[in-house]
Amino acid sequence: IDHAEYGEITNYAWSPDSKWLAYDKNDENNYSVVYLYSVSDRKASAITSSMTNSFDAQFDPEGKYLYYLSDRDFNEVLGNVDFEFANPKTTRVYVVTLSKDEPSPFKAQSDETEIKKAEPGKMGAEENAAAEAKPKSGAKKKEEDKSAADQDKDKEKKEKEKPVEVKVDLEGIQDRAVALPTDPAVIRAFAAAKGFVYYSTAPIQGLAGPIPGEDSAVHAFDLKERKEKTVIGDVQRFALSFDGSKLLYESEGAGRGGAVHTYGIIDAKPTGEPKKVGDGALSLNGMRAEIDPPQEWKNVFNEVWRQERDYFYEASMNGVDWEKLRDKYAQLLPYVSDRYSLTYVLGELIGELSNSHTYVGGGDYPDLHPVNVGLLGVDYELDAASGMYRIKKIYSGENWNPELRSPLTEPGINVKEGDYLLAVNGRTLRGPQNPHELFVNTANETVTLTVNSKAAEDGSRTVQVKPINDEFSLRELNMIMTNRKKVDAASGGKVGYIYLPDMGAPGLNEFVKQYFPQIRKQGLIIDVRYNGGGFVDELIFERLRRILAGMDSARNWQSATVPPNVFNGSMVCITNHYAASDGDLFSYAFKYYKLGPLIGERTWGGVRGIRGNFPLLDGGYITRPEFSRYDLNRKWIIENHGVQPDIVVENRPEQVVSGKDPQLDRAVQEVLKMMQENPKKLAPRPPDLPPYPSGPG
Repeated sequence: IDHAEYGEITNYAWSPDSKWLAYDKNDENNYSVVYLYSVSDRKASAITSSMTNSFDAQFDPEGKYLYYLSDRDFNEVLGNVDFEFANPKTTRVYVVTLSKDEPSPFKAQSDETEIKKAEPGKMGAEENAAAEAKPKSGAKKKEEDKSAADQDKDKEKKEKEKPVEVKVDLEGIQDRAVALPTDPAVIRAFAAAKGFVYYSTAPIQGLAGPIPGEDSAVHAFDLKERKEKTVIGDVQRFALSFDGSKLLYESEGAGRGGAVHTYGIIDAKPTGEPKKVGDGALSLNGMRAEIDPPQEWKNVFNEVWRQERDYFYEASMNGVDWEKLRDKYAQLLPYVSDRYSLTYVLGELIGELSNSHTYVGGGDYPDLHPVNVGLLGVDYELDAASGMYRIKKIYSGENWNPELRSPLTEPGINVKEGDYLLAVNGRTLRGPQNPHELFVNTANETVTLTVNSKAAEDGSRTVQVKPINDEFSLRELNMIMTNRKKVDAASGGKVGYIYLPDMGAPGLNEFVKQYFPQIRKQGLIIDVRYNGGGFVDELIFERLRRILAGMDSARNWQSATVPPNVFNGSMVCITNHYAASDGDLFSYAFKYYKLGPLIGERTWGGVRGIRGNFPLLDGGYITRPEFSRYDLNRKWIIENHGVQPDIVVENRPEQVVSGKDPQLDRAVQEVLKMMQENPKKLAPRPPDLPPYPSGPG
């Protein structure tokens, strides 16, 4: 029927008479276009414009309409930090009449008052008088009424049994589309039934999670009443029964062991108050499945082999004989006795591709119940003389940020570096006992600490704190602040420092937090060492590559740059062997765009990208490297080699342990040198214009 050159075809629907197939596929502009395929003519026709992004077509069960989703509502939202825009809510449901003779479901309605017909047995005065004058034959009249009613029922039954015939007039079909009169939204699921259109809406999704303030819900648009009604709240995923009378929903909530899914079946037709999660709930506790592990492992193995065969970035499979490798590793399956062994075999198989981003994990492992350990965000040291533990260092955080809370720096605690921790919840702490033993199962729970400024019980006091469950972010923040202070001191406050831990939500957040407050520095060091990768490097370069075009001046303000948020100074980038994936690409692009020298060590060398994890039968997953980067000279780049820095500087282990950082030191030297050789300053305001020549007289 058709094939897609830009992604897969995943949305398709048959007409009620099975003579038409609706589907969508992406074009070269990455916009999706809806097509109708005629089975009789064997021809596909585009029914939406390539100037709009349209997708997920659904037929009306009566064959009158075709519904689809489309992004056509634009109300740009400007950023609070940067002069940038986004379009978070663009989608609505659109309906097109398939036949040119079919009126729009939203045709203009008459405003005339309808005159109701008199009900049987309720006549006006004149009719009653006439009836009195006629001879009465009540039994005959009842028989006539019953006969007419039976005929209506028979006619209605025949209409229902009559096969639906879908008539499609392709000419002018794009112009017959109208939007449902609802607000644009983030629509997650969509289905059509007789007289109703169902769709679920969701909150705007940020990189780190949904934006607070909105809830999910499933809505039904009543075509007869022309109103949107809420069917059930807190639900994004649903499916309709074949006749459209029932709705199966899935709701995901947080539980102690992770996500908790609630399933239920409710009436699809909205009535009165919206349903709630839990209504019509299905109990899945009694569901059991008989599993033959060796057969399941065989299925998983074959599926992994097929997925790599069909989706690996090149059909030649990096030059390996993929058929032969399947036979080679399949010989190990009879010896697999658990998921650990299967994971090992799968890893060895896809490892033969000698490619990055070939990951395998998950599956049927024994359930583990990890024990949390509360942490104070400190380094301890043992005082050998007293056997007591001293707080050597307290890692400061951002206590206004729940993700960077440092327990001992909260107001009123007043514990300082050098103080002694004597007891936890009344249990004495002494060496050689590990301090963390006393904090088992205390994360985010209130604990009582006994502390003192000296190694003695005398004069001790107690404080109540809530330990955290992870110190990584605190220690990373300490590294950032330490490096920034070092750069600031070495440059006299002229050079800024930015650290990007990855190219996902945390990395982009750090860029926003660190870049804009330092945008007026004369120099900038961007550190992507140990960058875990992601996909947002292009968003960052859109800011770093801005060029100063002019200055804006006002009488009572200092002159401002054009564009407003542009860095006008010297830049260097530090990278190393653990800058991976999009960390590789950032390092490469920094050199390619000639933003400044790249300093450090050759990067990780893995840029053949994936689209997340592919799920397997037993709950495990693999990844499929589908995308590979090449340059404008048609040469493959970076993979299995990495990005070579302009200036090679190694950080040897003994240097790092002793607190030295030769790579950062060299970065400071280079950026100061660039600032001296090519100083970039903002142009001051020119002198006031002279008076304009006066006119005649």
